[in-house]
Amino acid sequence: MRFWITKNSEVPVREQLVRQVVLAILSEDLPAGQKLPSVRATARRHHIHANTVSSAYHDLLQQGWLELRRGSGLYVRQPASGTDSHSELQRLLTALLETAHSHGWEPDEVLRRLEHMVRPRAYDRVLVVEPDPAMREILHAELAGHLGARVGLVERPGIEALSPRALVVALPTRAAKVRRTLPPDVLLIPLRLRSVRQSLEAQTKPRPDVLVSVVSQSVEIRGWARALLIAVGLAPESLFEVDASRRGWQDRIPHGTLAVTDVVTARELPAGCVSREFRVIADSSIAELKQLCPAS
Repeated sequence: MRFWITKNSEVPVREQLVRQVVLAILSEDLPAGQKLPSVRATARRHHIHANTVSSAYHDLLQQGWLELRRGSGLYVRQPASGTDSHSELQRLLTALLETAHSHGWEPDEVLRRLEHMVRPRAYDRVLVVEPDPAMREILHAELAGHLGARVGLVERPGIEALSPRALVVALPTRAAKVRRTLPPDVLLIPLRLRSVRQSLEAQTKPRPDVLVSVVSQSVEIRGWARALLIAVGLAPESLFEVDASRRGWQDRIPHGTLAVTDVVTARELPAGCVSREFRVIADSSIAELKQLCPAS
């Protein structure tokens, strides 16, 4: 068996070995009765310490995934005999883990989500974790307009995340880092972003001769909106960026342009300005949070 080891990962090498063996057994890449390579061979092949490999194998033995055959080595343990229904459940769980793995979900996260599905919990608070102040305000405005629960804002999670009725949300680019700072029993929901199709639904494409102002306090919003507009055929030279965090930014919007902006900046546009809102959070993500946070 070949392992994929990342030595600068947040996950210890020993735990990487354990997880990969378990996943290989569940997906039947390592069938029952298959012999594992020796401690020395594995350590030499992957340039890691033999004690690390030995510790991982010991954990797998203790957990019942492997068995030691004296004088021969370590083998994948034969499953206990069970009914057909147990075998079917095993196949279903294996398929679930394989699918989740293919989408980048770790087994621990799958277990947390299953726990919340089997023992559902109603939340009365959503905590938005976002380091950028402008993006925090935008996410808050989008969520508060749809959810009955209170929506809080923090740069990084603290004591608020310990509340059993608070769930945490973060942009997908921040979710992995935020997850590492949370207690295991706190539910984290990565916010799905609106697709290009969703963003353009019911919108008419601006004429080629129209100058478009991309207006927001958020550098990311301006970048996303600009990329989206270019993707649908607008010439880069017809786009004009306005940083709404600067004093007097309203005066920098050229007269007669179409303003593409976020939900927060849209409230402060000059009177008579024609605008279209660029929303960050996907409708499917809003629907999921509504189920978890029913209106009181």
